[in-house]
Amino acid sequence: MPHGHAQSTWDADPVDLNTGADTPAVIIRPYCQADAADTLAIFLAAVTETAAADYSREQIQAWARPEARELSAWHTAMQARNSCVATVDGAPAGFSDVDSEGHIDMMFVAPRYLGRGVARQLIGHVEARARQEQLTELTADVSITARPFFERSGFTVEAEQHPVTAGVQLTNFKMKKKLVGGEVSLSGQLVCRTQDQAETVREYLQLHLALTRAEPGCLSFNVTRTSNPLVWQVEERFEHASAFEAHQERVASSEWGHATAGIERRYSVIGL
Repeated sequence: MPHGHAQSTWDADPVDLNTGADTPAVIIRPYCQADAADTLAIFLAAVTETAAADYSREQIQAWARPEARELSAWHTAMQARNSCVATVDGAPAGFSDVDSEGHIDMMFVAPRYLGRGVARQLIGHVEARARQEQLTELTADVSITARPFFERSGFTVEAEQHPVTAGVQLTNFKMKKKLVGGEVSLSGQLVCRTQDQAETVREYLQLHLALTRAEPGCLSFNVTRTSNPLVWQVEERFEHASAFEAHQERVASSEWGHATAGIERRYSVIGL
């Protein structure tokens, strides 16, 4: 890869979610100057800790180069890439970007937030942004560590690459995802068996609606009571499969997901 470009490191196991009922939501927002130190620390920790399982000490040192990282230069580069930051309970947990051609230059998650769905929310946000710009594909130079996640997210390997950074040869993969998928919709019913289950739905529903409607790629999301007080009608529409899958993953570890896990769903999905 060119000097100054980092291999993308991602949440190595995004399916292994933190299942605590009080798991905070992942929020994506634009990068700002106040994020410079935190995002640089995330980058260095992701490279030196997470990626260390797949690269030698010499390769990690050449990739991270902590002694060569200057905060103002880092901020300028982050700003130029129109970066976004993922936060958990207000704290920066990861970051990414996508340019006008659909290339993802950086995608990193802090080791302490692995398994919290941060990467999935980032990819959903990045893909939604690319689709809004009517781009036809996403590309990235992906590390050995990140490759499995990218593959699960619909990317395919175009070529194995061996860039030289600081005189050391590394290995990464040129990967691509075609953005040709259409809208995904879900329709069906949430069926309670008892009044206690119905009360649980009423207790958690408003927050569930608000968080889902704020997700990247959510076109509409409605859960309404039917004439039967134990049954709710559910109608969901998402721009594409990645946004729908990111929603499913977030919900699985949310308060709503845990509180209503035992309630029957009679859903059908179109577009996957």
